[in-house]
Amino acid sequence: MAVSMFALTACGEKTTKIGVQSGTTGQYFVDGDADWGFDGLAGYESKGYSNGGLAVADMKNGAVEYVIIDKAPANQLTKLVSGIKVIDVELTEEEYAFGVDKKQAELLASINTILATKQTEIKAIIDKYATGEGIVGITTAKKDLSKADKQLVVATNAAFAPFEYTIGDKFAGIDVEIMKLVADTLDLELVIEDMEFDAVVESVGKHGIDVAAAGLTVNEKRKESVNFSTSYYNAAQVLIVPADETVFDGCTTAEAVLAKLDELNK
Repeated sequence: MAVSMFALTACGEKTTKIGVQSGTTGQYFVDGDADWGFDGLAGYESKGYSNGGLAVADMKNGAVEYVIIDKAPANQLTKLVSGIKVIDVELTEEEYAFGVDKKQAELLASINTILATKQTEIKAIIDKYATGEGIVGITTAKKDLSKADKQLVVATNAAFAPFEYTIGDKFAGIDVEIMKLVADTLDLELVIEDMEFDAVVESVGKHGIDVAAAGLTVNEKRKESVNFSTSYYNAAQVLIVPADETVFDGCTTAEAVLAKLDELNK
């Protein structure tokens, strides 16, 4: 569950933009949100993007100062984009889980059972994406509402590697493979529907969508729309900066990172 740990004091009138993926924890962390328990970063405002890659590109061209995003995608971006680095300090404590249609208690129970009993397989999936070895895209079936009892329809935002992304016309990622494991265990066809992140949770229970799987942090606001499974991954927000940025060197705690941000904005 996302936990607010820090607040910055007001520091003048200067406002600096930080790039985030729209609708994610990073946006609420920067701007502040009572439902999430975040006070926000005084003197900073978020600029939202559909994916972290676009936020990083805008940081490199000067449109935003920094980027705040989930740690695993941040580390993935540093492998793909030159001239950036991650400040390896966790700014939040979060748990990822799958959002399940509130009308499908049996499906929720089944997913929780699979998460509990298939831990070896799930760890192997997570480890595979950490090394990048043996990754093969998964083909989605076509949604057919006439056979809803034979399909598992999953909403995602396939721009959040290593949790969900595309390889050609196929899908890959930790969430995708766990959902494939769920579908196979329940003898269902896996259907993946790719959409903007802001729509993922709200789509569940509508138009035949059963589950949201998109690196979702558990929080009370999202619980109004879905029932969350048990957690399968511990996550955190981190700061991405230009590779030649040295101001955060030596920071080992979130308090230190946020104090530096405060100093920079005075």
